[in-house]
Amino acid sequence: MSGAAGRGAESDEAMLILVIGSALRAVCGDPAALGLTFVEETRTQPRYRLYALDGRFAGLVDVGEAGGGSSVPGELVEIPRSLLEAVQASEPAGVSQAATLLADGRSVSCAHIDLAVVGAAAVDITSWGGFLPYWRSLQS
Repeated sequence: MSGAAGRGAESDEAMLILVIGSALRAVCGDPAALGLTFVEETRTQPRYRLYALDGRFAGLVDVGEAGGGSSVPGELVEIPRSLLEAVQASEPAGVSQAATLLADGRSVSCAHIDLAVVGAAAVDITSWGGFLPYWRSLQS
């Protein structure tokens, strides 16, 4: 296809992203209501730190292969490209999608946090072993 019709079809094409925070099934309850289709549980390569903002947003910081990172659990979901643009627009300043390496070698998009932008508002929750245990601790 070409022209506007072709661009429209491309913009709604589903893509895989890794969710690590409030869009996890156990947190949101119904990812389909968010326009997400669950694909599989997975983990990142052990090169990331996991941060939370306001107890509901989560993002990664890539510390590379030098050490200090952890393998962060998450869920691969399909999301229409047009919906991803809306999700990105609703993220707080300092949170954006970036390429993320999975334990099996695949690369997908996931929320990353720019610590220079969010500063002390970001809480390092890596030691919790994922967003879900951290989130549950806030519920009690």
